[in-house]
Amino acid sequence: MVRFEIGVDFMPFCSDCGAELEAGTQFCSQCGHPLAVRQAGTRKSKRRIVGIAIGSIMAVILIAVLAGPRSTPAPQLLSPPEEGWTRLRIAGVGSIDYPSGFLELQSGEYRQLAEIFGVVYEVPTSDFTLQQAGLNELEPSAFEEYRRVIFKSVNLSRGEEVPRANEKYTMSQEELAEMRDELTSGLSHEFDRLSSMGAGNTMIIGPVTLEIIEMHGMFPLVHSYRRQLDDNPVVQVVTYMFMDYDKIHYLTFSCRVRDAEECTDVFESMLETFRLRA
Repeated sequence: MVRFEIGVDFMPFCSDCGAELEAGTQFCSQCGHPLAVRQAGTRKSKRRIVGIAIGSIMAVILIAVLAGPRSTPAPQLLSPPEEGWTRLRIAGVGSIDYPSGFLELQSGEYRQLAEIFGVVYEVPTSDFTLQQAGLNELEPSAFEEYRRVIFKSVNLSRGEEVPRANEKYTMSQEELAEMRDELTSGLSHEFDRLSSMGAGNTMIIGPVTLEIIEMHGMFPLVHSYRRQLDDNPVVQVVTYMFMDYDKIHYLTFSCRVRDAEECTDVFESMLETFRLRA
């Protein structure tokens, strides 16, 4: 097996009972559940994850102007979301809540579904886009704002692995800086390519950051930067990369910098509701 090189200090948890384990353990000391032994990664595999990240980030940028998948009503098996919020169940992945007066699912049928059914919906694929409310109906006021929440899952190639979502891992500052610089270089190259195709001139504005955080027992890589298309307002972008064994989930929040204070509060509340499947 090939493991992506995103750190060497793992603190795995038993997938059966959830007990914390020491690195290299073959059996859980609490329940005896057998554990897979994995190899360390290579520089080539780390570059692979950077390539996947760049491709997914570019897909996020492009999908922002395309229609997303249709939604269908789903049984309300979980406790209801807070008042005024909608729960979006992501098929085969998990769920996230969002304020329905602030965002809407990018789908022409969303409004009718929202009027007929309750406050829990399921998208049939893992990829979806949320946008400022009113954009589906082409309301003029919606074009004066910009906010997106985009989710995308990428399946890894056969034989490739990343840590499970609840496996703690570390990267040195040098490794993080190297990956950050490779992401920045890759994005700049893609922006140049889009510009050569007549899609406007997009530039990265200001510093780019990359860090590992802990969230609900998960350990996503967080990539943030600002970009500007021609003379349009500067957009702030934050992408959470959730490792999930044989796939990586990308949850991206973006808004105009001038609206960041309002949007960040909402985005952080949404992030608190995000859960991967059990």
